[in-house]
Amino acid sequence: MDLISNRTIEITKLGMDGLLNRQHAIASNIANVMTPDYQRKEVAFESQLSEIIEKEDLKDYIKGQNSIDYKPPMVDVFTGEVHTFRTPTLQEKAYLKSNSFDQFKPQVVTDIYSGANSTGNNVELEKEMMDLSKTGTRYTVLSNLERREFTSISEAIRGQ
Repeated sequence: MDLISNRTIEITKLGMDGLLNRQHAIASNIANVMTPDYQRKEVAFESQLSEIIEKEDLKDYIKGQNSIDYKPPMVDVFTGEVHTFRTPTLQEKAYLKSNSFDQFKPQVVTDIYSGANSTGNNVELEKEMMDLSKTGTRYTVLSNLERREFTSISEAIRGQ
């Protein structure tokens, strides 16, 4: 585990960034609830986050299957068997060095599918308030997870 670039911390940070963008969109929707012809906004980021997690899982798998440094064949002194270690291909090395986290860009989309009222506005205040509550709860869960990770790192540094 790399203490400086911990995967859990990176992923929770991205999730919190996405939720913050969503909260801004919801706040904009609430502020424009009475604006004629206003179309509500939504923020989509979960599928991007899932793709990043899958890429990081694949990197972990490749790391587990390969040895980054070349290791010559070793002979087991007890059995006489030769053990070799597979080094990663150039493509695998490039993939392992790539930064999946930089690809995260939450998408703000206009909701054109919700039914509009007589003024052309499609914001439903009750739905927005519910979404705001869910977003806040999810943000709290992620921040607690990140806090736990930082606590673990602090304890490791202090030697506890």
